[in-house]
Amino acid sequence: MKMREDNYGGFLLSKNVMLGIPIAYTYRVEPSIPALNGWYIYSSRDDNEYVSNPENFEIVSAQTMFSIAPVMAEFFEAKFGTDLAWLYEEGVHIGFYDLIADKETTIPEIMGWD
Repeated sequence: MKMREDNYGGFLLSKNVMLGIPIAYTYRVEPSIPALNGWYIYSSRDDNEYVSNPENFEIVSAQTMFSIAPVMAEFFEAKFGTDLAWLYEEGVHIGFYDLIADKETTIPEIMGWD
C-alpha cells in the first residue's frame, strides 16, 4: 500500500545525518505527538551528550528522510519497538542488526514477512 506523503508523519532526525554523517541507529516508538511517526534516526557520531540536547535534532518529512536514506521507505511501517543498528562495509550500507533479537536481520524479517 502506497501512503500519501502527508500520512507519513515526521521523522526525528539527528542534525549530523543532515550534515552527511552515516546513519548508525534507528528505532521506532509509538509517538506521543500525532505529527510524528515514531522513528528516531541517529548518526554514527551521536554520543550521549549529543543526543541529550534537543537542539541537535530536527523533524523532517518523509520526502527528506527518503532522499537521505531511501531504504527507510522499505521498512517505514515496521512495528513499534523496532530497534536497528545499520551495518556498513567500507563505508557502504550493507544491512541491519536487530538490537532486540541480537542478530543480523533483513527487511522481510523487520517487516514480519518471514
